[in-house]
Amino acid sequence: MLGSTRATRDLLLVAHVVNAVTAGLPGAPVVRVAGDRWLVAGSTGRTSACDTVRDLWRAMVDHYGRGAACSLADRLARSLPGASPLADGVLREGMAAANDTRSGAIIS
Repeated sequence: MLGSTRATRDLLLVAHVVNAVTAGLPGAPVVRVAGDRWLVAGSTGRTSACDTVRDLWRAMVDHYGRGAACSLADRLARSLPGASPLADGVLREGMAAANDTRSGAIIS
Protein backbone atom coordinates (compact mmCIF):
# COMPACT_ATOMS: atom_id res chain seq x y z
CA MET A 1 0.00 0.00 0.00
CA LEU A 2 2.83 2.40 0.83
CA GLY A 3 5.15 1.07 -1.84
CA SER A 4 8.88 0.62 -1.57
CA THR A 5 9.58 4.21 -0.55
CA ARG A 6 8.27 4.90 2.93
CA ALA A 7 8.25 8.33 4.44
CA THR A 8 8.33 8.48 8.23
CA ARG A 9 5.30 10.76 8.04
CA ASP A 10 3.29 8.05 6.25
CA LEU A 11 4.37 5.42 8.78
CA LEU A 12 3.30 7.72 11.62
CA LEU A 13 -0.05 8.42 9.96
CA VAL A 14 -0.73 4.70 9.57
CA ALA A 15 0.09 4.13 13.25
CA HIS A 16 -2.18 7.02 14.23
CA VAL A 17 -5.11 5.67 12.19
CA VAL A 18 -4.78 2.19 13.69
CA ASN A 19 -4.43 3.53 17.24
CA ALA A 20 -7.45 5.82 16.75
CA VAL A 21 -9.68 3.00 15.50
CA THR A 22 -8.72 0.65 18.32
CA ALA A 23 -8.76 3.26 21.11
CA GLY A 24 -11.10 2.24 23.89
CA LEU A 25 -11.02 -1.48 23.15
CA PRO A 26 -10.07 -3.47 26.24
CA GLY A 27 -6.36 -4.30 26.27
CA ALA A 28 -5.75 -2.46 23.04
CA PRO A 29 -2.17 -2.81 21.85
CA VAL A 30 -0.26 0.30 20.85
CA VAL A 31 1.27 0.75 17.40
CA ARG A 32 4.57 2.57 17.17
CA VAL A 33 6.97 3.29 14.33
CA ALA A 34 10.44 1.74 14.53
CA GLY A 35 12.61 2.55 11.54
CA ASP A 36 10.75 1.55 8.40
CA ARG A 37 8.24 -0.77 10.12
CA TRP A 38 5.66 -0.81 12.86
CA LEU A 39 5.78 -2.42 16.29
CA VAL A 40 2.59 -3.62 17.91
CA ALA A 41 3.06 -3.71 21.69
CA GLY A 42 0.39 -5.52 23.67
CA SER A 43 -0.53 -4.97 27.29
CA THR A 44 1.10 -8.30 28.20
CA GLY A 45 4.46 -7.18 26.81
CA ARG A 46 4.12 -9.20 23.60
CA THR A 47 5.54 -7.27 20.66
CA SER A 48 5.13 -7.93 16.93
CA ALA A 49 7.14 -6.30 14.15
CA CYS A 50 5.13 -5.60 10.99
CA ASP A 51 6.39 -4.68 7.54
CA THR A 52 3.08 -4.10 5.73
CA VAL A 53 -0.23 -2.50 6.64
CA ARG A 54 -1.97 -5.87 6.20
CA ASP A 55 0.56 -7.49 8.57
CA LEU A 56 -0.08 -4.69 11.04
CA TRP A 57 -3.81 -5.32 11.02
CA ARG A 58 -3.29 -9.09 11.22
CA ALA A 59 -1.18 -8.54 14.35
CA MET A 60 -3.96 -6.39 15.81
CA VAL A 61 -6.62 -9.00 15.02
CA ASP A 62 -4.37 -11.74 16.39
CA HIS A 63 -3.99 -9.79 19.63
CA TYR A 64 -7.76 -9.53 20.08
CA GLY A 65 -8.54 -13.06 18.87
CA ARG A 66 -11.00 -14.33 16.29
CA GLY A 67 -14.00 -13.52 18.46
CA ALA A 68 -13.22 -9.81 18.38
CA ALA A 69 -12.70 -9.66 14.60
CA CYS A 70 -16.41 -8.78 14.16
CA SER A 71 -16.20 -5.91 16.61
CA LEU A 72 -13.05 -4.59 14.98
CA ALA A 73 -14.60 -4.92 11.50
CA ASP A 74 -17.63 -2.93 12.72
CA ARG A 75 -15.39 -0.14 14.05
CA LEU A 76 -13.50 -0.06 10.76
CA ALA A 77 -16.71 0.06 8.72
CA ARG A 78 -17.99 2.99 10.79
CA SER A 79 -14.71 4.83 10.15
CA LEU A 80 -15.02 4.62 6.36
CA PRO A 81 -14.43 6.52 4.23
CA GLY A 82 -11.09 7.71 5.56
CA ALA A 83 -10.27 11.41 5.78
CA SER A 84 -7.48 10.98 3.23
CA PRO A 85 -6.55 8.40 0.59
CA LEU A 86 -3.89 7.00 2.94
CA ALA A 87 -6.31 6.71 5.88
CA ASP A 88 -8.94 5.15 3.63
CA GLY A 89 -6.44 2.55 2.41
CA VAL A 90 -5.38 1.74 5.98
CA LEU A 91 -9.01 1.23 7.02
CA ARG A 92 -9.74 -0.97 4.00
CA GLU A 93 -6.68 -3.12 4.72
CA GLY A 94 -7.98 -3.51 8.27
CA MET A 95 -11.38 -4.61 6.97
CA ALA A 96 -9.71 -7.18 4.73
CA ALA A 97 -7.61 -8.55 7.61
CA ALA A 98 -10.63 -8.75 9.93
CA ASN A 99 -12.69 -10.45 7.21
CA ASP A 100 -9.86 -12.91 6.51
CA THR A 101 -9.87 -13.85 10.19
CA ARG A 102 -13.65 -14.18 10.40
CA SER A 103 -13.66 -16.50 7.39
CA GLY A 104 -10.70 -18.48 8.74
CA ALA A 105 -8.52 -17.52 5.77
CA ILE A 106 -5.68 -16.01 7.78
CA ILE A 107 -2.27 -17.50 7.08
CA SER A 108 0.44 -16.97 9.67
